[in-house]
Amino acid sequence: MQGPGQQPPHRRAGDSAGMPGSPDGGLKDWQKNTWYGPAPSNSNPFEEPDDAPELLEQRSRNVSERTGEFWSDAQGTGYQYSRDEMQKTSRRTAGRMPGEKRHERVITLRSVLILAGLLVAAVLVMYFGVFRIREIRVVGNSAISAADVIRLSGIRKGDSILSLSEDETERHLVSAAASEAAAKGNYNFYRLQFRYLEKEMPGTVTIAVREREACCFLTWCGILYVMDKNGMVLYETEDASMRNRMQLVEVKGLDIRAGAHVGQTIVLSSAVQELAFRDLFMEMKVLGCTGEIREADLSNLSSLLMTTWDGYTVSMGSSESIHAKLRSFLLVRQKLAEMGQTGGTINVSNPATPYYSPASVQ
Repeated sequence: MQGPGQQPPHRRAGDSAGMPGSPDGGLKDWQKNTWYGPAPSNSNPFEEPDDAPELLEQRSRNVSERTGEFWSDAQGTGYQYSRDEMQKTSRRTAGRMPGEKRHERVITLRSVLILAGLLVAAVLVMYFGVFRIREIRVVGNSAISAADVIRLSGIRKGDSILSLSEDETERHLVSAAASEAAAKGNYNFYRLQFRYLEKEMPGTVTIAVREREACCFLTWCGILYVMDKNGMVLYETEDASMRNRMQLVEVKGLDIRAGAHVGQTIVLSSAVQELAFRDLFMEMKVLGCTGEIREADLSNLSSLLMTTWDGYTVSMGSSESIHAKLRSFLLVRQKLAEMGQTGGTINVSNPATPYYSPASVQ
């Protein structure tokens, strides 16, 4: 018996060896307790202790090698359900057969396909049914008819308005106009220029164009060439009588190198002369006085000369400050008209201080 305050003696696993009543005469060596204190907390329960190698031989290789379906599922790194969640999932799926799950998936897939088909059908109806070209308008044309502009643009009623491209329309219009002008000799088509394309949903298209304006002409190698302000040849003829029937500026003194063909821009031997030509006719267009000039002589770039239809000679000096010189000329001529003067020379080589010389009396 134990006395007061005494505890039963502490026994370890290996202390039972040789104790009375032990049928096996005590524990084996591998069963004995080989440590003192609490068991290691980080040890893997599936790993065999070093002092019991015989257990490894007696157990299945799947336990040590961790192969098979069970270990493949256990080693996943995904979300691990708690016991409560697993029970809830089991209750929800209780009584559902695999065939029912497949049926649900088929229904879901069928619904997605139906919605996709309806969406495609709606897009096709809008693209080919609603947004069709029903009206084509043309603005900015004068010498060329609207029907010709529409035909040259390649746009047709019934086409999808959504597929129209402004860049493609411009390329088609310019190319078709040049080709038809060259093939049929319709020089008016060389005048056609594209400005913009406007689409008004659901089915109205506006083609904005402009036409090159003939403003001057020159005679070279016996042929009369009619040009616009940029020097593009719009018309040519060998009929010299056309000179007196056209209210255009006759240009003299140009040194032509190439480009004297309908539909092409003339190329001059002197880049300075070419710049003076374009500046002069651009400024005349801006100031609206092209129709008042009868002749422009650009043979001497340090002394440009012009004559008007009402008998004035305009001395402009160099090709610099063209705008200021033209404006000075217009103001002086207006003042001379108020004074009752006609004819003579207006010198605007210095536009700030112009002066007038009356015509000599014969």
